[in-house]
This record gives sequence, structure tokens and C-alpha cells, in this order.
Amino acid sequence: MTRLLIVLFILALPLHSQAYTLEECNAACAQLFPGGQDVPPVTPPVVPPATTKTCTMPITFERAADQNDQKAAVLFRTLQDSQVTGVSVNGEVARRGRPYKGCPVFLLENEGGQYQRPLKIVAQTSDGQTCVAVSGSSDTPAGPSTPTTGYSKSKVFTSYGERNGGRKAWRISGKGPSYGSQIKFVFASGKEYTIKNTSKNCRGNNPDTCDIPSSQNKDGFVYKPGIGPNGEGDKDTGTSHGGIYLHAAYGDKSNTVTMYYN
Repeated sequence: MTRLLIVLFILALPLHSQAYTLEECNAACAQLFPGGQDVPPVTPPVVPPATTKTCTMPITFERAADQNDQKAAVLFRTLQDSQVTGVSVNGEVARRGRPYKGCPVFLLENEGGQYQRPLKIVAQTSDGQTCVAVSGSSDTPAGPSTPTTGYSKSKVFTSYGERNGGRKAWRISGKGPSYGSQIKFVFASGKEYTIKNTSKNCRGNNPDTCDIPSSQNKDGFVYKPGIGPNGEGDKDTGTSHGGIYLHAAYGDKSNTVTMYYN
């Protein structure tokens, strides 16, 4: 409306040969519209600090989300998108992402391994409440050069689909020992598995010892180093592509996994 009045004012100026400078037009407008008509700048939402109230809803911190170019995201699996209005992680205000099956997703600026532990996630809900969730061990350092304790390198791999009971699967080039004597896998869901003997098959939710037989693998996690021979036996470490084969746990729908190694 203001712009329309300005245009009408300019059209109403006397039509003669005198040219009006921008300063003269601005001065004339200032006389007609005292106080100025500047539109206030749009500021991003600010998540207020949480009180001592603890979040009771499940919160998933994804280290490498597909919709965030393999950077971290926060997912609320039990809430509707409209129920969460703001999120911050360690003081960084997240931006809203695409809902996942109607659930709210908030995106961060860095890969999840770069956030100092413990994580402090503050959530603001549509009813005006705020809560805080704290998770993770404080001995997990931040920074891309040391993504997790004891490892100097990392790679992110994308699943090629679901196999064998609907589990997410990966074919990783390179045999297990080529990445060192010990490696660690961190799925986008946050689940972590440490392989302390990269030459052996490792299964289950405690793969450190690599001695859980396939018949007792209730968790679903599988690591095969790709050495050989090929086969389905517990000691058959070979794979068709000659590299690492990986299964996520049952029900884990992570599309990416980060491998830490030296």
C-alpha cells in the first residue's frame, strides 16, 4: 500500500522540464510519510534456553542424514511435524527439514562426529514448552581430524538396499585388514559397533569378541572382511566383491554408515 501511494505521489508531481533527484524524491516522501516506512528485517527463530525439564519423547540424532548432504539431523519419531517449532544442538539453532513420515526433522550444519559430547538437544514444542535432552559420553571429541577416540580417518558409505531379512546392506571396497587392525562403524541411527579383529567375521550387538555364531545373532549386525573362503559358514570370511560386507541391525533403516579407521 505504501509503495502504491509513493507511485501516485510521483505521478502527481507537476509535469514540467525540472528533473527530480533521488534525494529530492526521498525528501518529499519523508514529508508525506513521517517516521519512515522501512519493513523490519526478518529474524530467524530463536530457541529459548531449556529449563530443568527433561524431554520425554524419543529423539534420534542422525550423524549423516540423506536429506542434509550427509550432515547431522535431529528426528522426533513419535511427534507430528507441527508439534516441534524449534531445535538447537549444543547451542546451534537447527533449520527445519522435510518431515520423515510426518515426523519433524531439523537439520544441522556439520557432520555428527563434529559435535562435542555430551550432546545437549533443546526442543521447543507447539504448546510453548521447552525441554532438554543430554546424551553421549564427554570423552568423544569433536572435530573432523579426530572424529572419534583412537581413529584418524573416516569414510561415509551409502547402503545399496535391503537384504536378508530386510536389513540394510553395504559392499565396501577393500578387505577389512586393509583399514587396520581395528575399525568402528557408526550408523546414521547412532548405533555403534567396534570390530577389534578386522580379519574375522563379527556378528551381533557385542561384536568386539567376534565369536557370536550366526544362529545366535539376535541383533542382526554382520561384518565380513572379504578375505575368503566364500560361503555361509561362521568361519567363511569371503565376499562376492572381495571387500567388506556389512549388515545393519534388524529394524535399523540407516541409509549411511561412517567407518572410522587408521
